Amino acid sequence: MRPLFPLALIALAATAANAATPSRSGAPEVKVAPPAAPLLDRVFASGVDNVRGTPVTVYTDRTAFLAAIAPGYAEHDFSEIEPGTAQPITYTDGSDAWHYTLFTGVYATHPLYNGPGYISTDRVGDPVSVATSIFDPPFSAIGANVWPSDFSLQPTSGQVVVTVLMQDGTVGATETVDSNGPDDFRGFVANAPIAGIFVDAPEIDPPVPGESQDRWATLDNLVIGSAAP
Repeated sequence: MRPLFPLALIALAATAANAATPSRSGAPEVKVAPPAAPLLDRVFASGVDNVRGTPVTVYTDRTAFLAAIAPGYAEHDFSEIEPGTAQPITYTDGSDAWHYTLFTGVYATHPLYNGPGYISTDRVGDPVSVATSIFDPPFSAIGANVWPSDFSLQPTSGQVVVTVLMQDGTVGATETVDSNGPDDFRGFVANAPIAGIFVDAPEIDPPVPGESQDRWATLDNLVIGSAAP
């Protein structure tokens, strides 16, 4: 069985998860041991370093991003997604039949918790991750609308941090979004294969009196493709 999630991307998810993680579904915390590293994932054996070895161009405008990628890209508005808990979601589409999975939680043990037509998480400390395998057709462009939501899945104030992980295990870009809501967009175009992205919504600091610090990462309108020649 081919591994769906590069080890380095999972390591990022494990790092971001909080010790105490409020759950939208009320599910109890699940403690699991990390899986053994498959031999074929040895390219990621060194984990995640912070050296950016691949130039990545960051786009804040969706139109400009789409103009920088080749025709035949894959796009999802998640209109088929039902609200509530969900297991990892896998797609195969686009001109190059890109294969990628949306998941969350440490080692993907926690469920997603989605709104009507968009992706979010059950646990407040979990990221939304989009990942491909080293065995699948590579892509070099990825973008989405990203924002923080509250316990009730409503857009709220705060930041979103998007990390781009390259197939060689290095971090290609880390972008902090001071969010204004679901219209915030970030796109990334590289000159080498991208393994995936990791979207986190840190709690607000300093706290605002009378307001919860908790923030959930939220994603919609995902685009995956190749850099324009």
